[in-house]
Amino acid sequence: MTEKESEKEEKGSSDELEVINHELNKDFLETTTFHGLVMAYHASNTPEKIFWISACTIGFGLLVSQIFLLLSRYSTHPINTIVTRHYADELSFPAVTLCNFNSFKASYIAANNITESQVRYFREMFNVVPSYFKLNRSQAEVQQLDAWIDSLDIMQFVTDAAFTCEETIRFCQFSGEVFDCCAEALPVLTGHGLCWTLGVRTHSNGTRYSRFAQYFQSSDAGLSAWVNVHSEDYTDFYIPGSTQDQGIRINFHLPHSPTTVDTDGYAVPPGVHTYAYLDVTKYISLRSDNWGDCVNFPLPHYNVYSYEACVNNIIASEIWDQCHCRLIFQLGDTPTCKPKDMITCVQPFASDQLTDISVQRESYGCWNPCEDWKFQVTMSYSSLPKSRALKFIAETLNITGENARLGNQQKIGSM
Repeated sequence: MTEKESEKEEKGSSDELEVINHELNKDFLETTTFHGLVMAYHASNTPEKIFWISACTIGFGLLVSQIFLLLSRYSTHPINTIVTRHYADELSFPAVTLCNFNSFKASYIAANNITESQVRYFREMFNVVPSYFKLNRSQAEVQQLDAWIDSLDIMQFVTDAAFTCEETIRFCQFSGEVFDCCAEALPVLTGHGLCWTLGVRTHSNGTRYSRFAQYFQSSDAGLSAWVNVHSEDYTDFYIPGSTQDQGIRINFHLPHSPTTVDTDGYAVPPGVHTYAYLDVTKYISLRSDNWGDCVNFPLPHYNVYSYEACVNNIIASEIWDQCHCRLIFQLGDTPTCKPKDMITCVQPFASDQLTDISVQRESYGCWNPCEDWKFQVTMSYSSLPKSRALKFIAETLNITGENARLGNQQKIGSM
């Protein structure tokens, strides 16, 4: 093959490749969704072609610049959640529930000829969890005890046997202003028996709200109360399911929410001055119409939704379905569970199911409230003054100096 023939063959191959490239470019420009290039390709004159090429070039430049800006911003690790601190002019004070560790006065038990066996049997009505100490009773004894329980007005018995508000809470003040502790104190039944809730008022529609507001942080700006635990009137025999401690249990909660003193209560011994510092955190959750899952609707026996109220209602409903009764401290007008119901039905059911309700609350319909408050409590203690203050304490609380000396009093203050 001569040199001229070789050059001719290479030129033919080059022309063929050029034709193929032209066809491919033509197909691409006719089918692409990059509409600017399509318009430039089909332009009927040079100015129109220049316009569309310029538009495509500018658009591509803007695209590159935006990618560069986004990558630059991403490399700075930006934070798109901003937390700001707002200082409120005032804070609504929480409800405070006080419970004496002793559910029944020894003087009442003796005056009404009630036996230890009857008190123990009655106390089992409060025990959701079976007591470790099992009491063996004959069938005849159980029948006698059931007959005695049936003859009682249960709520009246609990009220009469417990310490009254006036006997328990002797002196109250808020931010230096003295007020009648028991004029507005609300009685509430819990696993500890009859308790008292302070700092709550009730609207005409039944909704509860805070009675007090605190305007500044100080040991004298909160609630202060003198409490008499009446150690001298404690029952001196063991009651299964009941503690033998002396003192009170205290719980801080929202006014519209049921107390959780059984699980979240703080124990306070007699003869001390207790300081309770509250760190309040407010949580606001998104509603379902704003990508959230919070709920806010009234519940049976509760005008305002709370997680605690929802769980209480679920537990009450489950116990009713299984045992056809309600716990003595649950709200409602259905028949109250008797000790026999507690032993044969409620306690076995509770051991298996109640923990499941608390853990899998959402499957039972108990979602987070749209607005919730959490109270983190820090408590410290100091001794009450001795002889120099006995006279003042005795006169203020209307007790003998001997009772004050024995340390039956507690001062709950600086909350």
